[in-house]
Amino acid sequence: MSPQQPGRRAAGGWRRPVLAAVVTNLLTLGIGSALLVGATFGLAKAYAVLGLLWLSTIGLPTTLGVVGVATLWGRVPLLSGMAGFCVVAALAGLALQVLVFILAWRWLRSPERAIPAATWLRAVAAGGVLGSLGAAWLWITQPRPTDPAVVIDGHAHLFGDAGWPPRHNLSCGLSPSQKANASYVVLTRLLGLPESGDLDEAYIQALVTQVRETRKVIPRFRVILLAQDCRYTPQGDPDWINSTAYVPNEHLFRVVQRYPNLFIPCPSINPQRKDWEAELTNCVAQGARVLKIHPPTQAVDPSDPRFRAFYRKCAQSGVRIMVHTGTEHSAPIASQRLGDPRLLNLALSEGCTVVAAHSATRAFFDPPAEDYFRFLEEMMRGQPRLYGDTAVLGSLPRWRCLPDILSSSAARPRTLYGSDWPFPANALVFWNRLHPLKLLNLMTEKNLFLRDFRLKQALGLPPESFALAADVLALDREAEFPDRQ
Repeated sequence: MSPQQPGRRAAGGWRRPVLAAVVTNLLTLGIGSALLVGATFGLAKAYAVLGLLWLSTIGLPTTLGVVGVATLWGRVPLLSGMAGFCVVAALAGLALQVLVFILAWRWLRSPERAIPAATWLRAVAAGGVLGSLGAAWLWITQPRPTDPAVVIDGHAHLFGDAGWPPRHNLSCGLSPSQKANASYVVLTRLLGLPESGDLDEAYIQALVTQVRETRKVIPRFRVILLAQDCRYTPQGDPDWINSTAYVPNEHLFRVVQRYPNLFIPCPSINPQRKDWEAELTNCVAQGARVLKIHPPTQAVDPSDPRFRAFYRKCAQSGVRIMVHTGTEHSAPIASQRLGDPRLLNLALSEGCTVVAAHSATRAFFDPPAEDYFRFLEEMMRGQPRLYGDTAVLGSLPRWRCLPDILSSSAARPRTLYGSDWPFPANALVFWNRLHPLKLLNLMTEKNLFLRDFRLKQALGLPPESFALAADVLALDREAEFPDRQ
């Protein structure tokens, strides 16, 4: 025998587990990505079961590598950004997968580790028994919560598109830059919207259908529906060049008039518009109790002293203000800095009741400098008219946020329930906080309202949060709102 043969055999022995680990790593990353996409759209239960079994068995080392990197990502400035996360997580998963396969290969190839066939059969039989007992345990221990009598989703969007630029105060529009955003492709497919034609009505029908399906489960379920104002020039005229999405208040009120028992109107008024006072008066006359401002997309600094009169008028009219806080990734923006909740102090000083939409949270891949929730939490201790909401906090990038809110004695009792419909919740990223059967059911749920409600209920959102919007907006909790088909 050639003296080089043992070396070749040893090298070949290393290549096989490494090659198997690489293939397994790629398969696991692909299956995990497919499950994340499937959990966004709602996938068949059989596919969910098979995918989860793979991630928790053969692909477990890769799964643990990705989870470990995700846990650390965004905690320090150098570990931030989505592209960097994908690369580092994949490499960490590969390293663990290779290490485990090499150790397993050496253990199985060791002569003293030879396992008789009878032992394998006994192991399989024991596995079958344990599997049956485990399935019974899962069925017995699955949570069966009692639904709140009243649920108000405090944050759902109305969109439409009749061409760009739209007609101010008359028609909806989505800019080319907004349509180029990945969220547009996902949402149109998620809702089954047509690529051309009457997007306005198709969107309304998709929205109404899901609300009505939810009311079959929660009869007193209602939705606060949001319009979206545009950017304005220094002169207060519409700035269509830099705007991205527009839903006029008149369109919102027409939809609410068609379905008054399903929706509560939340018009949008950019305080930079020159006719803000007339628009506010018109909205109040049509029953508005809350209005929305989106500083990052509308290029509004809420702390601008020029808006003092606007805030004062809102407070005098009894209109609450919902303001986007935290980071924004679903649309082109002016600056993430505009999501800092400390910019809301001017509105609070003028007597406004303010809802910090998204509770000033960030995506897990955002840098620590954009962690604004800690400021909101501190402000809540001294501002009794300041609230947060849970909008988009069930989504894939914000898996850290809701647990942080629920552990905060300042934020927890002042957080309104909101879904951010149609932006979808994704239960898979909360796998370690959910009962396995609950996780499976949520991954297969296609109704975005129900999925978001069930997820946040399972994560421990207090029952009172689901109707807190009624108290903040001074609505009658006990009123009945039968649907008129």
